[in-house]
Amino acid sequence: MLARRLISIPLFTIVALVAFTLSPLLLLISFILSFLTRLRSLFRATCFVLGFLICELAGWFVFAWIELRYRNSPEYIHQNYRLQYWWANSLLRLGTRCFSLTFELSGEEALQGRSAILIARHASIGDNVIPLVYFGMRRDEPLRYILKQELTWLPNLDIGGHRLPNLFVDRSGTNTDKQLEDIEALLTTAGDDESVFIYPEGTRHTPAKRARLKDRRDLAAQLERWPDLLPPRLGGICRLLEANTHKDVVFLCHTGFEGASTLGDLANGQWVGQHIRIHLWRIPYEDIPSDHESFIFEQWDRMQQTLVELRREKASS
Repeated sequence: MLARRLISIPLFTIVALVAFTLSPLLLLISFILSFLTRLRSLFRATCFVLGFLICELAGWFVFAWIELRYRNSPEYIHQNYRLQYWWANSLLRLGTRCFSLTFELSGEEALQGRSAILIARHASIGDNVIPLVYFGMRRDEPLRYILKQELTWLPNLDIGGHRLPNLFVDRSGTNTDKQLEDIEALLTTAGDDESVFIYPEGTRHTPAKRARLKDRRDLAAQLERWPDLLPPRLGGICRLLEANTHKDVVFLCHTGFEGASTLGDLANGQWVGQHIRIHLWRIPYEDIPSDHESFIFEQWDRMQQTLVELRREKASS
């Protein structure tokens, strides 16, 4: 961890200093290229990246302040959660302003009730903050994330993610048993006022990733069954359901970020003016069947159906 931070933090600092120093030139060039090339949102993307760097650097200073001010205080965890919410909400507001996004939430009744295992589809780099902002913040409740290990190269996620009870998983499959034990522990140590979040697809849904999975005969039927989703990886989510003793399960479906799954899509105009529709539904603990695999597949059918309905409503509005 220390070795990684000795690389990531100085590297981020250098990138930020260069970007801020050259920002007038970068903004001018990106503005011109937005009109002369197919990169029609390059100027917006440049503004977003500069704003992102500001959020990152601000987060470091607040993390340091929390460490100095609250390290031995009962408020320590709470203050770190407050910073996590600020960071996620700031990025969402930044993206909303830079790309003229609008958001619409339905199924708000699912926000009521006890803490939950939160399950969402994953379609874009832009949807990472949606569970935290539209579930955790609205419930004013800690949300434990299960994230891919690669994200630890972002200093704020690395520092905050390890101060708070989150889990960064290695997706290489080299130590699956240990990873599943850690996933179970993340749930079983969560309090009655804490929810746990997971992306069962394990990665963003993109046409390229979907095409690679078509070579696997065991997934052919699932890919046909869910044309807009990746098949869920059953190991982690089944382990959560097996270890669950009282939490409901809440599903989060969204549309509007499709076609904007990579950093390059920030500049090609895919994000501009998108109307993001989000829908939630809750399954009470008492209604979760013992056949967890069938339950996941049934709810993934509902995720696919909900996604189609959200798109249809969006097109007709």
